[in-house]
Amino acid sequence: MITALLVLSIALVVGFGVALAVRSRREFRDQNQVVPGTNSPAPAHWAGAHSREAKLHRRLGAAVRGAHENPRLVELGLAPQMRSIDAEAMAIDERLVAAAALPSAYRDAAIDPLEQHVIALEATIAEMVTSISVADSRQQLEQAVSAADLRLHALAEARAEVERIDREASGETGTGS
Repeated sequence: MITALLVLSIALVVGFGVALAVRSRREFRDQNQVVPGTNSPAPAHWAGAHSREAKLHRRLGAAVRGAHENPRLVELGLAPQMRSIDAEAMAIDERLVAAAALPSAYRDAAIDPLEQHVIALEATIAEMVTSISVADSRQQLEQAVSAADLRLHALAEARAEVERIDREASGETGTGS
């Protein structure tokens, strides 16, 4: 009887440990995602790293998660803006990963414009969230959405320009690369 209880106790402890490890691993993986439910190309160690690119990656994820967790954005039919936010965040994150792989002499120059994109995306999300959550009328809502659309469009254009310059600098030609 004591042996059976001992075996059962050990099995419960091992089962609890496995469940805890699986849960921790899932939370760690989810924490590394910039867009909830979409895997990031960022290395897993960025979840706790102190490098500039890892911090920017985490800031992107926090901003996008904050937008996704705001029920007002969904209620008010802002799915197109959310898709634009998600796409911009993923594009910035991919460039952060690429910049991090550069030799250290070139890394800061590649990350500088990306930091400005992160700041702009954070500001856009903050403006959407704060403007919409205190919007008292449909007109205020439309103004907030219009401003967010303009900022997202400008951010996409700036990112495209940086990518075009990078292609030219690396000797690539054409638009399909």
